[in-house]
Amino acid sequence: MMAVHSLFMTLALAALAMLPIEPARAQSPADGCKPEKLGAQKAVDFGTAYAAADKRAQAWQADVVVVRLGNTILGPIDADARSASWYMVWFSKAAKKTIAVSIANGMLACSTDEDAGRAVPAMKGQLYGDVKQMLAVGAEKGGAALIARGAQPMVQFSVGPNSSGRKGIWFINYQVKQGPSLQVTFDGATGKFEQAIPG
Repeated sequence: MMAVHSLFMTLALAALAMLPIEPARAQSPADGCKPEKLGAQKAVDFGTAYAAADKRAQAWQADVVVVRLGNTILGPIDADARSASWYMVWFSKAAKKTIAVSIANGMLACSTDEDAGRAVPAMKGQLYGDVKQMLAVGAEKGGAALIARGAQPMVQFSVGPNSSGRKGIWFINYQVKQGPSLQVTFDGATGKFEQAIPG
């Protein structure tokens, strides 16, 4: 059990580490990726954000696979899975690069990472995308109590190894300032609840 807990925590920390407040120096504008306004609202729901970002990633390289998704500390997520700040990453084996798509206050922008591709995991199978449903489950598993104490949910998706190859994992992290925390995990392909890990 401790090994599983350690794996989830390691993946969660890795996912958070890949959600920078400002672009890394190794990144450069993706070819053909012009800034795009997604709508009048600053907060964009996950489904809209993912569809727009995936379209841009597919236009960049046809072989892209998703490796990391999430809202950032600049955009708290609400119960309807809306956030003003999303950061999403795809990997292209052909290009040996990743493309990062950020959506801030309704504006989409892209960059590519020249140094990526040496050991980027790719999920096998489909991506489960009902973030609103997972937020509801997370609230039931203890997240609501922490939100009432000031915690802001952080939703992240990343890919890690398992016995059958590569498994995508959804994380919802809750942290009360100088207080308790909770991590709720879901299967990345089915959205099935896996664990609620208090901290």
